Amino acid sequence: MRKEIKYKDWIFEVDFLRTKEIYSGLKYGSPENCKCNDCLNFSKNREKIYPKEIKELLAELGIEYNKETEIYHQVRLENGLHNYAGWFHFKGIIKQGKDCKTKLPNGGWTWESKKVTENFEIAFMKDNSLSNFSESEKYELIQIEFTANSEWVIDKKLEYIEK
Repeated sequence: MRKEIKYKDWIFEVDFLRTKEIYSGLKYGSPENCKCNDCLNFSKNREKIYPKEIKELLAELGIEYNKETEIYHQVRLENGLHNYAGWFHFKGIIKQGKDCKTKLPNGGWTWESKKVTENFEIAFMKDNSLSNFSESEKYELIQIEFTANSEWVIDKKLEYIEK
């Protein structure tokens, strides 16, 4: 079942059933599979990390928000929050709106994100890094990149603080 979904400046054509099938088959998201302190903190604060509109968008796409493909800790900010990044995938195409992936002049790439809240940004791009979809499906995947700032909610002795 393909459906069209509009979000901010984008219109996506989504294979909802296939995306839902993939996420239904996953037991956990990336943080539960890792179990490091940064990932444990993320998973314990997940409910507050994702804004309501993002949880609703992910559900509309067939994605379970608690089953991230990957998350990683980037830095502890001066205000004490921890900056994380991560991503999800869905099977579909960007019909309208910007592919946020940008190649860097000396190799590699980055992305341009759109602010959702003070502590959450999102970007959409054609990519398939670490995807749970089959090899034959990788050419029709959209990667949803996000960055999010989170409090440290587990034992403070486990908090990584750069010196």
